[in-house]
Amino acid sequence: MNIIVISLTLSQGQFVIAQQQQQQLSGLETYQSLSHAKQEQSFLKDISFDIDGVTFSHHTASVNGIQMHYVIGGKGDPLVLLHGFPQSWYEWRHIMPALAKNYTVVAPDLRGFGDSSKPVTGYDGKTTAEDIYQLTSQLGFNQPILLIAHDIGGQTAYSYAVAHPQNVSKLVIMDFPYPCFLPPEFGEYEPWWFPFHQQPNLSEFLVEGKEENMYHGSLKS
Repeated sequence: MNIIVISLTLSQGQFVIAQQQQQQLSGLETYQSLSHAKQEQSFLKDISFDIDGVTFSHHTASVNGIQMHYVIGGKGDPLVLLHGFPQSWYEWRHIMPALAKNYTVVAPDLRGFGDSSKPVTGYDGKTTAEDIYQLTSQLGFNQPILLIAHDIGGQTAYSYAVAHPQNVSKLVIMDFPYPCFLPPEFGEYEPWWFPFHQQPNLSEFLVEGKEENMYHGSLKS
């Protein structure tokens, strides 16, 4: 198993480019309208849409006692993308079409995120890794997966690789703060957005309709 750890940051210029790319995306209106309207998860099953001419579809699977929403598309060896905090599968939308040319791309919403279930417990690496293991098993992948994770998704990916090393061919982890390598003061001066997004319903109440201002402000802070 190959392991790659990458540290990345997003500059103001990259943010502008990402905004321009987002305007060019097509076929996502169905998902966005359903999400904003807070429709039931059952409505997300088997909805197909295109990104840059590549077809993907929404599905929901029962795994490890929760309902997990995921997007799948492409053809080839299985490649699983695990998003960071506080994102969802949508974080990967700009690179999914290119990856889908050579891989079967699976981008789930981790438990507690997006359109997956949001139970009170089960957010440790072992449990979230089991969520993904059960998902890949249900999808019938009979070969090791390529596993790519960003930020908090790295905790799940690392735990997955430890628990199921025979099921991972390559592991890529980006921007994940490993506890053993953090300075002691990190816990005292953690980024403000960690506790902000952990307050139930607070971030949604304050940010809804002002997402662009929020992200611009985050980049400057």
